[in-house]
Amino acid sequence: MIKKALFFFTAIAFMIPSIMAQTQIIDMHMHAYTEDDFWTGTARNGTGSSTSADELLYQTIQKMDQHHIRYAVVSGTLENLEKFTKADARFISGYQDYDENLIDIEDFEKLIQDGKIKVFGEVMAVYHGRTLNDPVYHPYLKICEKYDIPVAYHSGGSFPDAQRMGWPNYRIAYGDPFLIEDVLVNYPDLRVYLMHAGENFFENTLRMMDGYPNLYVDLGVSLWLHPLTQDYAVRFLESAQKYGFLDRVMFGSDQMVWPDAISHSIDYLNSLEFLTESEKEGIFYSNAARFLNIE
Repeated sequence: MIKKALFFFTAIAFMIPSIMAQTQIIDMHMHAYTEDDFWTGTARNGTGSSTSADELLYQTIQKMDQHHIRYAVVSGTLENLEKFTKADARFISGYQDYDENLIDIEDFEKLIQDGKIKVFGEVMAVYHGRTLNDPVYHPYLKICEKYDIPVAYHSGGSFPDAQRMGWPNYRIAYGDPFLIEDVLVNYPDLRVYLMHAGENFFENTLRMMDGYPNLYVDLGVSLWLHPLTQDYAVRFLESAQKYGFLDRVMFGSDQMVWPDAISHSIDYLNSLEFLTESEKEGIFYSNAARFLNIE
């Protein structure tokens, strides 16, 4: 009986680290707002938004606690980032180029040196009618490569009627990952990840991942927003599994103003039975930990 009991408790002891590892999550794609740029609305899948920036922050932190999210890369303006990172140390600050004109390059470098910018992105080039390969980004990419700062780039499509909703220069075609190939060639040490994994361009994403072994992706909004985007996500994941790229796929909720999107994303990824538990753990945590150099 004693031997059986010892075997039982030994087995449990070995299982606990595995269980704990799988309950940890790194979310590579969140957004921060202040009341100045916060907005409300119902998502395409019927999910309701928070009512204010403060409520969004509170509810996002609640979701992080609920789902054991250890870190979250949060994108926003400098003011937005200060608000969120002061509220919770788990937020990793990502400078997002909402405005067509980026902050001054000297200020950008100083903010990196001071630890106030830890990720460059979400880079919204496609909304401004350009790609990451546009000359306007080159000085910033050089700084990121110099300081080993990851670059998070929006790839794939966006919401319907983007042009009428404030982004007149947006075109779906700019979201093609093939259009940033020169960036990966000219900045070989740059850490880049494609947000949304290319979405409708997922086949091009796979080809780029094959050609550029340092290229990572996050799944972003494709996990929860709409059956169309979920179809892209499933087809991408099935191919990434088949061809050996899953170790560079990272979780991202892209919660925007809908904190429930975090739960929807996690639940949907967990529902995909063709992924093994080990592969899900990699997507939820270890792939991002490796990419971000988190021990």
